[in-house]
Amino acid sequence: MRMPIKLLAADMDGTLLNSRKTISPGDVSVLNRALEAGKTVVFATGRSLAELNAFFPLFPRMRYVLGESGALIYDLEERRAIHRQRFDAALVQTIRARLGDRDVMPQILINDLCLMNRRDVANLSHFHMAHYQNHFDATGTHLDDAWAECAALGWEADKICLYHVSPEDRSVTRAALEDLSVVLVDAEETSLEVSPVGVDKGVGLELLCRHLGLERAQVLAVGDSYNDLTMLRAAGLSVAMGNAVDAVKAVCDAVVADNDHCGVAEAVERFLL
Repeated sequence: MRMPIKLLAADMDGTLLNSRKTISPGDVSVLNRALEAGKTVVFATGRSLAELNAFFPLFPRMRYVLGESGALIYDLEERRAIHRQRFDAALVQTIRARLGDRDVMPQILINDLCLMNRRDVANLSHFHMAHYQNHFDATGTHLDDAWAECAALGWEADKICLYHVSPEDRSVTRAALEDLSVVLVDAEETSLEVSPVGVDKGVGLELLCRHLGLERAQVLAVGDSYNDLTMLRAAGLSVAMGNAVDAVKAVCDAVVADNDHCGVAEAVERFLL
């Protein structure tokens, strides 16, 4: 007999967020019903806290966040990190050096900030990220030189996202970094997410479950892209969005509607409530 599901881990971009980068009212309503029923609902995302603050008021009973691709587990009620893993400073310097003067847009997540170059945010279409304009305008810390600010902060970073002018250019960056002790995950059309070794959404989900005393069988995970695969494999029940890449659909137990048609709400209705 299947154990009752107690926790939902939902990816954000491409999953809970629709194509307008908002959460549809139908999803908000159903997730709040789950929270009121005593279920744990968790954002499981590559985003930092700064990139999520606008969504927390929609879910007043939400307590935990799995952010920065698993590098951060945060308790919203106690306002503290339960778990946080960062790069070694020397490794961040090496990443910066390997990029050289190539045309790559960095987003450096550190101390709940998103350091970005002002000139890049003004030219997002160049990096195939124009659909994130409002998001980066609202959540980024815009600087003349994001790497210089990172250096001033001691070269600390939780996660680094690198955006490129083409998928082929992303492959060049991947080849330049793949011998380092980092985790490299493709995201969006041209993004490369760089995280410390041992960091991924699956590991983060396991750590959160351990903290909450939950078993794998009590977890439902919903996602759409490659950076969700470890989380989906770590969950007792995995669900792919209708807009998910084929690799995600191949490992999941079920497929629901896409992110513009409340697929997360469908998953919650079918498997959590």
